[in-house]
Amino acid sequence: MDGMNSECNEEERPATASAVLNWAAAELRGAEVDSPRLVAEVLLAHILGWERTRLLGHLHDRLACVDWERFQALVRRCASGEPLQYLTGEREFYGLPFRVMPGVLIPRPETEILVEKALDLARACEGGVRFVDVGTGSGCIAISVGHEIPHATGWATDISREALAVARENANRLGVGARIGFACCDLLECFPARPLFGLILSNPPYIPGSEMEELPRLVREYEPHQALFGGESGLEVYRRLIPQAAARLLPEGRLLLEVGAGQAGEVVELVKREGLAPDQIVEDLQRISRCIVAGRMRV
Repeated sequence: MDGMNSECNEEERPATASAVLNWAAAELRGAEVDSPRLVAEVLLAHILGWERTRLLGHLHDRLACVDWERFQALVRRCASGEPLQYLTGEREFYGLPFRVMPGVLIPRPETEILVEKALDLARACEGGVRFVDVGTGSGCIAISVGHEIPHATGWATDISREALAVARENANRLGVGARIGFACCDLLECFPARPLFGLILSNPPYIPGSEMEELPRLVREYEPHQALFGGESGLEVYRRLIPQAAARLLPEGRLLLEVGAGQAGEVVELVKREGLAPDQIVEDLQRISRCIVAGRMRV
C-alpha cells in the first residue's frame, strides 16, 4: 500500500502521524474527496479520540497498531464515497455536536438560517414559546432552539423511528431532553387540528425526484431518500404540510419553512392558499431564497 504495511505488530510500530496523514490525503485525493488533508486529519483525530488541534501538536508521534489499522479502514470507506459524518458519527450544527448515523439526514449549514429566524422570533416571546419541528431528523432544529431559548418548550416529529431515537439521544446529551417531546407520525397528524404552536418549523424533503442522478454520489447512495426527496416536483410534502400547519398555528404564531433553490415562489403561493401571509423570505450567502417566514393574514 504505497510502501506502508497494512498490518503491524507492536514491535514494528507504523509510521508517524504525519506520514500516515500524508498517505491518507493522497488516497483521498485520488478518490476526488474534497479537502483530502483536512478529512484525513478529522478521521485520525476521531480514531485517537482527540480534538484536531491536539493531533496537529503530535504529528511526530507513532501510531499504535490498532489505531493504524482502524484508520486505514476508515480512509478506505471514505475513499469509496461514504460520508465523513457517518464515519465519525458526528456533525456540528449551530455550534453543537450532533450524533448522526446512516438512516438520519446529515444537518446542512443552510438550515442554520431557519434556526436564526426561529430564535429571533422566540426571543421576542417573553412569556415563553411552544414550537414543533416537523421532520426533525437528528433533532438539529428543535434542539438548537431549545438550547438557546431556556423558556422554549416543544415537540419534534418524524416518520422514522430510527431518526427519532437519534434525535432523543441528542436532546438528552445536549441538556434539553426535558423540554422537547418526540412523536413518531406523518408531519403533524398526531396533534389535534386546532391552534397549538407559536412556531412551526420544518426543513422538509424538497429535492425533486427527477434530480436524483444529479446529486453527489455520497448523498444519493448513503443518505435516507425519504428525508431528501419531495416527490417528482419536490413540492409534495409542502402541499400536505402547509394546510396541517395553518390549522395548528396560534393567531400570532409563525410558520418557518426551508425551501430548495427556485422553490420559494411556488411555496409562497401554497402558503397564501391556506390564509397565511409571508412576512419574510431569507436568502443564503449565495443569494438563494432559503427560508420562508409566514403568519396569519391580517383582516
